[in-house]
Amino acid sequence: MRRHLSGLAFCFLTVLAAGAQVQNVPDGTDEHGGFGLQDQSGTRLLLIPNLVPPEILKAALCGGGRRFPVQFARRQTVQDSGNKRQTPQRFDELSGNVFTVLEGKVEPDATCFLASEPLLAGSTLLSVAAPIGSGGCVQRGQFAARRARPVIRCWPIARVARGKQIALLEFDRREKVALASLVLVDGARMIFADYPAEFRGEGQDLWRADDGGVLSPHGFAVVFALQRGDRYTLGVAWDGAEGRSLSLWVSEGSERFRQVINDYWYQAPS
Repeated sequence: MRRHLSGLAFCFLTVLAAGAQVQNVPDGTDEHGGFGLQDQSGTRLLLIPNLVPPEILKAALCGGGRRFPVQFARRQTVQDSGNKRQTPQRFDELSGNVFTVLEGKVEPDATCFLASEPLLAGSTLLSVAAPIGSGGCVQRGQFAARRARPVIRCWPIARVARGKQIALLEFDRREKVALASLVLVDGARMIFADYPAEFRGEGQDLWRADDGGVLSPHGFAVVFALQRGDRYTLGVAWDGAEGRSLSLWVSEGSERFRQVINDYWYQAPS
């Protein structure tokens, strides 16, 4: 039950971006794919959303901008015992589509996305590395100007191939509306992925369970970044006290990312 409630709460918060009434963001789509949980050996991935047909997914995009060829192996159906934390240790106790990693091994704790051919077609997979120095935060004043909202905190999250940077921003709260954003900086262009939340009082959880109302860059990771012309796709993982929130964001030539996948793996300790 806690996993269900936490996932619903996070989904509700992340789809209220800038007042847009976008609802029912799926945990996977046939058009894009879905996030895959690795086993302890790093040689198998489990796609929990039941996409049809799974055989069309042939590539896994994993942390650091790595790509692995994969092949659908079988459908794994397991009777639910009510205690199915979604961790590599419980890989064989979870229902989903099992894929074999054909070359190499997925690193421990890496997050992977099983990508569809339409998502990959014509796209370049960009390398993703740790930021250096202030990274994208050197443009803090420009972020505030673009959103007409003061930036109270900024953390560099990643540097991406071809001189691009990704930063996490926390904007000044407007009454009860709190706003955090990931921003991809590509020269003079800035593309925002918004994480709004409702302020309920000092010390109350805001973005994630047990965050105490404090935003932190710890636990944020860019799983992969794709570029197709002036369009970008980002896979993002956000670890919290109870689990890992997983999002796929796409830009369509604008200054905003649109969330097309919102998944959640409940991983709280027993």
